[in-house]
Amino acid sequence: MSKKIKIGMISLTSCEGCRIAILKLGKRILDLSDKIDFSECSYLEDTPWPDNFDIVFIEGTPITKRELGVLKEARRRSKKLIALGNCAALGGVQEIKNYHNKEEVLRKTYKYYNSIENPEIKGIKEFVDVDFTIPGCPINSEEFLEVVTKILNGEDPKILQVPVCKDCPRAGSERCFLNQNKICFGPWTLGGCGSPCPGNALPCLACRGFREGVNVDMMEKTLEKFATKEEIENRLEVFGLLDEYKKLKNKK
Repeated sequence: MSKKIKIGMISLTSCEGCRIAILKLGKRILDLSDKIDFSECSYLEDTPWPDNFDIVFIEGTPITKRELGVLKEARRRSKKLIALGNCAALGGVQEIKNYHNKEEVLRKTYKYYNSIENPEIKGIKEFVDVDFTIPGCPINSEEFLEVVTKILNGEDPKILQVPVCKDCPRAGSERCFLNQNKICFGPWTLGGCGSPCPGNALPCLACRGFREGVNVDMMEKTLEKFATKEEIENRLEVFGLLDEYKKLKNKK
């Protein structure tokens, strides 16, 4: 019998929605148990970490010093480290704090705030090397299963660089949010989620991040026909995309 692959699923500051999305796969994820050893996953077991992992999935952002230590130790012990979801990849909704007065946010959030750590919020790639990213808020469980299956088969996983509009039921119709002069980042956002937000009457807010080669100048010109710069940037704050947007702008 071939040796099982040791997998760790480690959660930092987050809602843990990505791990819940994985558990929703039910028997389909358990069917891989002959190939996978879940060496660390608090939802499934509670045992000490092994000396080494083959793959570690990191969910959430490292906000405290303890979490940063956990992230770096996970990187040290793993052959592959994969960012799981928007929080790990881009900083998530927590990063909204970066765009405002951090001290004021802290005072409004906590009654006793003097002992609360209050760093800049960043995705994990700013602290450790990341081998692959599964985007989304939460992740697409089918995409996760496909990525894991490819890795188990010795293949390199890839996420197609297509826009959210590819699967959007509103695309090309008068129901399209852009045709209604409403901010929607679908044409510039990495697809693969199945377009659940537009499908439920909610514009895309780019939780999966920008797709490769995106033309942010074209995005800006399109949206500024009916929205102010402030309105656009406010929407980009929600999932930590404002920093990425400004980086892409500066590369032009």
